[in-house]
Amino acid sequence: MSQVLTTGATGLVGSRFVDLYAKRFPTSNMDLTTGVNITDRDSIEKFVTANPADILIHLAAFTDTNKAFAESGNQKGLCYQVNVVGTRNIAAVCEAHGIHLIHVSTDFVFDGQKSAPYIETDPVSPLEWYGETKALAEKVVQDSGVHSTILRIAYPYRANYALKPDIIGKIRTGLETGKLYPQFVDTVITPTFIDDIAAAFAKVIELKPSGIFHIVGSDALSPYELAKKVAVAYGFDPSLVQEGSLTEYLKTA
Repeated sequence: MSQVLTTGATGLVGSRFVDLYAKRFPTSNMDLTTGVNITDRDSIEKFVTANPADILIHLAAFTDTNKAFAESGNQKGLCYQVNVVGTRNIAAVCEAHGIHLIHVSTDFVFDGQKSAPYIETDPVSPLEWYGETKALAEKVVQDSGVHSTILRIAYPYRANYALKPDIIGKIRTGLETGKLYPQFVDTVITPTFIDDIAAAFAKVIELKPSGIFHIVGSDALSPYELAKKVAVAYGFDPSLVQEGSLTEYLKTA
């Protein structure tokens, strides 16, 4: 039975993995409450030494894109420190202990402008700082020598999680409050059911493949199209959803 370490296991995605698979894969989470700051390699080393494992799922990340944008280019900022320095530390400790690293990345390493779905071999093309730091984190893992699997996920959603709204919850709240921002029509996203992501984690734990894999939903659509579907599903007038343009937004950002 594989012993699993995690970072970020109390978040939107990680907590669901624990709900579904903790009995199958005994899991210990590394975070500030267990004495681990991933920007401090020594704290990771101490925890890993005390909790031997075969697998480490690295979910912890700075994901607030607006706050990340405000830190653009700042390598001392929290976004870079968590996403890049933290990942470098995790990879180094995993390599030293012979632990297979499952590094969870994001579709934000791409610009969303491709007319067809992105494939794993497409070059990264992040638009802003959050995506840049996640792309850098991927390179850190690839260059480290650690045996690893990089999983890119996209717009995860789930039911009944009150601590952090997912993309569906954000749209619904915007419709309820009348404060839904215009939704982009000129980019494509692939919202992904978190239970499917958790199942992919379980399969990777079993097989330990190396390389990059996209773990995303089968439906590719624009944020505008998604918001329309959410409006209909929750009984709102779909005309409340206004069109926006990513291209125009980036000109003013």
